[in-house]
Amino acid sequence: MRSTLLRGRWRARVTRSLVPALFGLAALITAASAVRGVAHALGQPATHAWLLAGYDILRAGVGIAFAVFTIGRAEPCRRARNPLAYAACAGAMASVILFAQPPRSTPEGLVIAGEALAVGAYLWLLASVLTLGRCFGVLPEARGLVSRGPYRMVRHPVYLGEIGACIGLAVASPSPRNAAALAALIVAQSLRMRLEEGALSDAFPDYAAYAAETPRLVPRFVSSRRMTAAASRRGSRLNTSPARMPTR
Repeated sequence: MRSTLLRGRWRARVTRSLVPALFGLAALITAASAVRGVAHALGQPATHAWLLAGYDILRAGVGIAFAVFTIGRAEPCRRARNPLAYAACAGAMASVILFAQPPRSTPEGLVIAGEALAVGAYLWLLASVLTLGRCFGVLPEARGLVSRGPYRMVRHPVYLGEIGACIGLAVASPSPRNAAALAALIVAQSLRMRLEEGALSDAFPDYAAYAAETPRLVPRFVSSRRMTAAASRRGSRLNTSPARMPTR
């Protein structure tokens, strides 16, 4: 019994250290790429070069935020045990790696349009991650509940940013490979959203009210007065502190 408990504690410590380390490594890699991109853009200034540099800078920012927020983050109400959760996370990560760079034959206008879309999506993604804070989770687990910032508009703004960025990559480099990678990402993220919503519903009875008023992924463009009134109603019902929020 004691040995089992010790093994459990050891695994928990390894996990708490490994996740920030992996995100930190990813941030360092993207930061180095951003430095090279900025140097290239300064030497050969062009819209395409600056978009690539901006994209890498934002990716590095997201990676740094993930690494910081996974240190001392909130514990989940219930840890994910479903094999589908692990498969969905692995599928999402693998699909992003499969995206290919645009060939030289791709029209410059298409490349610029796709990269501009990817940069805009990463700006949204970074804002969502900063709002999420230490409630961030790789697996679909319930670590808190809130409805401020981007979470006033959609229930899964981080997933929206990730999918939007990959749509931009697919536009910049249209190919069967990238179309398949984008489709795989959307399927994997859809599964993660459903699993996460199930975990949040089980952990927080008030999540149903939040979900009923907030779209899952596509924002509803309503007046600011209506959005403020809806957020006020949710806040009064949820009675939570501003730091609590959905894991994604």
